[in-house]
Amino acid sequence: MVNRTVSPASRSLRPPLRRCSFRFSGQPTSVGEARDWLGRRLNMAAVPEQNRETALLLLSELATNQVLHTPRADQSTGDYFVRAFFFHGWLRVEVRDVERNSPEIPMVSLDLNAEHGRGLLLINALASRWGRFESGRGPGMFFELRWDR
Repeated sequence: MVNRTVSPASRSLRPPLRRCSFRFSGQPTSVGEARDWLGRRLNMAAVPEQNRETALLLLSELATNQVLHTPRADQSTGDYFVRAFFFHGWLRVEVRDVERNSPEIPMVSLDLNAEHGRGLLLINALASRWGRFESGRGPGMFFELRWDR
């Protein structure tokens, strides 16, 4: 299976109930900081516990990929944004490089025998929907989780 590209226009037509974003450093320690940041917001939004745990796991995968695998043409810091959008019964989380001219995120084939990419298999198995997106501020990755209300 291959991850898919989603344009911003394909997002929900309804505005989110709540949205938030934060900038994190491109250092490995930022993955835990991003999890803590999102965890507090998931609690405030009363996201069901099972979905909170899944969201934190999936964010860890995307943030780790951002820190370890985002190609850098220069010596930029590798900082990234995490954005969360809360809707009735679902959540969307995006991870995007802060550099407007960051390189395009390559399409990745999900292969059990590959040296890297198993985190994407986990995202594929647990997310309601996931993929990459393009915006005027550069490419990013996202996942969505849905639950019954």
